[in-house]
Amino acid sequence: MSTENRYLGSAKLIAACTLLSRVTGLARDIIVNRAFGQSWVQDAFNYGFLVPNLFRRLFGEGALSAVFVPVFTETLDQRGRPAAWLLLGRVAGLMTLALTVLTVLLEIVALAVWQFAPGGPMRALQAGLTAVMLPFMISVCLLALFASILNCIQHFTVPALLPIVLNLFMIAGVEAIGPLMGEAPEQRVYGVAISVLLAAVVQLAIIFPVLRRLGVTWRFSLDTHDPELRRILRSFVPIVLGQGVLLLSVFLDAQICTFLTRGPATPDSFSFLGRTIAYPLTDGALSAINNAQRLYQFPLGVLAISLATAAFPMFSLYASRQDYPGLRATLGQSMRVAIFEGLPCGVALFILAEPIIRLLFQYGRYDAEATARAAYALKWYALGMPAYCCQHIVLRGFYSLRDTLTPMWISCALVTVNLVLVLSLLWHPGIREAAFGLGTAVSATLHVAVSVWLLRRKMQGRIGARILMASTLRTALAAGLAGVAAWAVNRWTGSVDLSGMGRLVSRGVQVFVPLGAAVAAYLLAAALLRMEELRLLLPRRRSPA
Repeated sequence: MSTENRYLGSAKLIAACTLLSRVTGLARDIIVNRAFGQSWVQDAFNYGFLVPNLFRRLFGEGALSAVFVPVFTETLDQRGRPAAWLLLGRVAGLMTLALTVLTVLLEIVALAVWQFAPGGPMRALQAGLTAVMLPFMISVCLLALFASILNCIQHFTVPALLPIVLNLFMIAGVEAIGPLMGEAPEQRVYGVAISVLLAAVVQLAIIFPVLRRLGVTWRFSLDTHDPELRRILRSFVPIVLGQGVLLLSVFLDAQICTFLTRGPATPDSFSFLGRTIAYPLTDGALSAINNAQRLYQFPLGVLAISLATAAFPMFSLYASRQDYPGLRATLGQSMRVAIFEGLPCGVALFILAEPIIRLLFQYGRYDAEATARAAYALKWYALGMPAYCCQHIVLRGFYSLRDTLTPMWISCALVTVNLVLVLSLLWHPGIREAAFGLGTAVSATLHVAVSVWLLRRKMQGRIGARILMASTLRTALAAGLAGVAAWAVNRWTGSVDLSGMGRLVSRGVQVFVPLGAAVAAYLLAAALLRMEELRLLLPRRRSPA
């Protein structure tokens, strides 16, 4: 099988599995929003889940994976499986020890805040939920490490399906465990937090037998004398700083949003440096941002991250063999496919934001005002959709070359850009929490532009910038036609009386009919423009040979 077929075929498999997990994730979000609404209770849950989730992205899917996969791939390719399994055991042992110590320290801080720090019921609930869910980061980081091992040996199905377990347990947390905790929403939400811990245990219980069945034999070890392990540790610090700075932007966004939101039983303003300042945000702001992020991350996870996950071992293999022409070609092709997928998704999300959110979330405690807030934030996030897709590709291009410092410096500069944008726009009455979406979109676009410019030198040649620009222009033309089709059909469905079809069906018509028109227009335009990216993504017949 050709290189192109190998990684694109893997990307399609990951995308199919990820689609299933994202659908169950949407079902989870629908049930959570119906139960708690876009309120301070859900704000507190999102805040409590933030810390373990960020560490998952930093240690599990980010820094450790980025430094571990290239070294593990090289060890597996050049020294064989026994050496690779030994390296896995040592990395897993040190990772578990470090995360356990960190969890204990953070638990002490969270419990102290919960017990002694004032701030009203929202702040207390945030600290309590954080304390409950902190141990999740140990298991989920280990899970991400073992999933990266399966990806390296070309097994993608189980890692892509494991998030379904978490989604199903959280649904059970809302419907079954939550009512056991009490009647009030601020009591029931602890049932969801407990379900997160239960899911983590079950996920590990699923992946361990899969590893054994595929011949991955390892055991935890704290031996630090392995030279390959020391290579990982030396690279780990700068990449943690780089990824940490990138995720620091997400963390700061959540902190700013939380502490500038007026919660229940709190005054309308606060004092800062002797000045009285009115809170710019009302309760539900963090939940509105979270719902908007969930929706733009749906296509991002199904399409772009699947592509980047499948391509990263290939990048690492080319880099370890110093095959720079192959690396440049694969990277350029991956970026073209990522833009081909991401740009029309961003257009569709921008035009259909409100109908989509109304269909998915506007039930129970979730009202029309909550829909409008989340939809407005989603429109701003959607502007950066092509950049989000490419960001995962270019980061893995750096990491395959063992360059962890360049992304760190880029991220450091862009945190400041994002912070300035958010704090400048947050107080504007017409923007409010949507400022976080605009800041994220601008930062991601600048990140990709600077990264592509710097990668040219790293890869000792051009990565096909002219071909990439030509492909992007054709993609933009096709996406523009798809956007016009979605807008026109959306206007038409909005003018037709659909009340006789029932609430759910009429809302579905207002989403899927314009979306179907957009997809048809995009595929037709791509076919007429003879875009190579369409050929790469469509299933092809195998030749008799």
